[in-house]
Amino acid sequence: MKIQFNEAQLSRPQRESLMNLLEVMQSENQNELVITEVEFPIKLKVNLDNDIEMMLGWNVDKQCYDGFLMPEPIPESEKDTVDLPAQEHGTLEVDLPGKKSEPELDLSPVIVHAEALARALVDLSKPLNIEQRIEVWCKFCLVLSKELWK
Repeated sequence: MKIQFNEAQLSRPQRESLMNLLEVMQSENQNELVITEVEFPIKLKVNLDNDIEMMLGWNVDKQCYDGFLMPEPIPESEKDTVDLPAQEHGTLEVDLPGKKSEPELDLSPVIVHAEALARALVDLSKPLNIEQRIEVWCKFCLVLSKELWK
């Protein structure tokens, strides 16, 4: 990981959130992550594999960094045809009258946070004996299932 700013200037919650997020992101990328400041410390940019850039923004309410992928610029040659249906491998994609296309949600920030949360819970339960660990995980699963069914 190449952090291109002085991370000592971050507050403790910012530093902890950033490091947790970067550990998860590094484990999912083959190349070394490059982290640069955009609007320090509110916005940071992370260069991922395949020249993908991810913006990390400080969420004041949650006291953590949230990530979102930056849209790729449209090459000049494709700007005129951007509104036309996509044609790949000899098939033409057409919107049918009864079919409503919904935009796909980007789950990557949610997955990153879920993995960090799971790791944090595992770390919290490590000092406990096996019965206490089971009790903690049962409570976690109970709360999770209740929240998901709301």
